[in-house]
Amino acid sequence: MCLAKAYLNKWGEKPLVQDIAHMRLHDDQVELETLFGEERVISGRVVEIDFSTSKILLSESAKADKA
Repeated sequence: MCLAKAYLNKWGEKPLVQDIAHMRLHDDQVELETLFGEERVISGRVVEIDFSTSKILLSESAKADKA
């Protein structure tokens, strides 16, 4: 099974969150939920999603990470 991985501000070696099963988008927040039920709220927005590699690139807003 290949679930999504989220990266913050640039594609990197270590993802911010792994095994993402669900993502919700709000005006200035992105809510990520893993297959294991862990939730993370990021202040920012989605920049790009690469479906072929299951990667999500996020851009952090001026607000701090809320989780």
